[in-house]
Amino acid sequence: MAKTVRVVFLGGVGEIGKNMTAIEYDDDIIIVDCGVEFPRDDSPGIDAIIPDVTYIRENLHKLRGVVLTHGHEDHIGALPYYAEEFDTPIYGTALTLGLLSRKMQEKNVPARMKEVKEGDRVTLGCFTVEFIKVAHSMAGACALSITTPLGVIFVTGDYKIDRSPIDNKKTNLKRIKEIGDKGVMLMLGESTNVERKGHSTSEKIVGQGLDHIFSENPDKRIVISCFSSSNYRVQQILWLAEKYKRKVYLAGRSMKSIVDVASKVGELKIPKGVIVDGVGNTKPEKLVIIATGTQGEPDSALSKLSKDDFGKGISLGEKDVVVLSSTPIPGNEKSVYQVINNLFRQGAKVVYDSMNDVHVSGHAYEDELRTMLETVRPRFFMPVHGEYRHQYKHVELAVESGVPVKNTAIPNVGEVWGVNHNSLRQHSNVTAGNVYVDGDIIEDGNGIVRDRRSLAEYGILIVLVGYNNKTHSIDGDIEIIPRGVNVTDEKRLDIIRAINKAVSEDESHNLFEITGAVKKAVRKQFYRDRQFPIVVPVVIED
Repeated sequence: MAKTVRVVFLGGVGEIGKNMTAIEYDDDIIIVDCGVEFPRDDSPGIDAIIPDVTYIRENLHKLRGVVLTHGHEDHIGALPYYAEEFDTPIYGTALTLGLLSRKMQEKNVPARMKEVKEGDRVTLGCFTVEFIKVAHSMAGACALSITTPLGVIFVTGDYKIDRSPIDNKKTNLKRIKEIGDKGVMLMLGESTNVERKGHSTSEKIVGQGLDHIFSENPDKRIVISCFSSSNYRVQQILWLAEKYKRKVYLAGRSMKSIVDVASKVGELKIPKGVIVDGVGNTKPEKLVIIATGTQGEPDSALSKLSKDDFGKGISLGEKDVVVLSSTPIPGNEKSVYQVINNLFRQGAKVVYDSMNDVHVSGHAYEDELRTMLETVRPRFFMPVHGEYRHQYKHVELAVESGVPVKNTAIPNVGEVWGVNHNSLRQHSNVTAGNVYVDGDIIEDGNGIVRDRRSLAEYGILIVLVGYNNKTHSIDGDIEIIPRGVNVTDEKRLDIIRAINKAVSEDESHNLFEITGAVKKAVRKQFYRDRQFPIVVPVVIED
């Protein structure tokens, strides 16, 4: 059998977030990105969702390094949980590693970080990785050209082809074309915005939109919420504050952190005297507040401001303009609009729609994706960083751009694909999926999440039963304690009858078996009504 490079998809395909791919040849493995997926409404109480790295654990002796495309959470956020275990060098640009370093320090996790610049090459085992500048919504983003013993694998990372980025650092199409001209065996292309026609808007347009808001509201305090990692957005707000002679207050720990890190690595220029530590005696109309919380996170600065729960002398009202310089991530719409509703209740003017040019995407639209495909001209193509519909549309675009349909494939999490110059085919599956974080890592989190969903939707029922081991019967009254579940008098009698019947029919006289029988009997009383409360039986032996 001909040798192949194995591409192991551990996250970021068929989903938005949790990006992680392993590339393997013989005794060498490198990891591209290691990110989180943010919790959704269907994962109550969970802090983060990270990739299952069972396959990497089983092959740690082969791991040569981790290479990062950029510093967004969905690309680096899982590393604080795994870096010490991986015990391998981590490569990224200055801002990427600056942000990661903060996260590592917060969790007191050691890591071997190796800073690279755009254009640098690093050798990891049999692989050589070149970091190529691409424009995105934050500085330091790179595509990766990975030279393997069998050919080049080109990873686009997250990108857009911004013709006028505010730092003048454009996507390096010249270098990408040179790589394409030499021949690319496989391209892994991000698919997020494939459904959007045309070309994405330049970040400079946001600056113009925000400038209009500053000029039209000279007598109002301005609150702007954006992703803390969007250093380009923050930069333009700082420039506008200087232009309109306003002070800037940073609301939110992550916002303060990104400003500190980005300024230290030279990716953010802070005008002298613009940022203040507190609102103090600054007149409201001379103040700009940059706040975290674009996705409606309950503990974020914007969420607290919307509920008048922020403190520090700040309460919103009719003299405030609040700008949401973002769009809701799919699944977060309900939380975001709740914050917007609360802001309106406070009396503030809220700007949150795209018509005001206060947000642009950092991801390539259809025309830009086509340009990348036609520049790289890969022999084989696989779409990543998107849900299945995005991947499907991206394959269609690749075929339109000249990639034979037989040379394309849509990968899923857990699949292993082998590629060489002549073929692309699925090899096998590996253990992969979701690992849940609730303070600590929960390796087997699916059952816990299911229980929490049931608890949130159907409530909990605690059943106290006294059991006489001599007579093998129930001793005393059965106590039923419902929380979040409606138990009528009739239902209570049905439950008591069911418990009595279950205990009388049990022949094991084993406390564990009796407890299980009680739980099963109680559940049955709710299943017929399609209700699934958590049942906690407590059987006390006399």
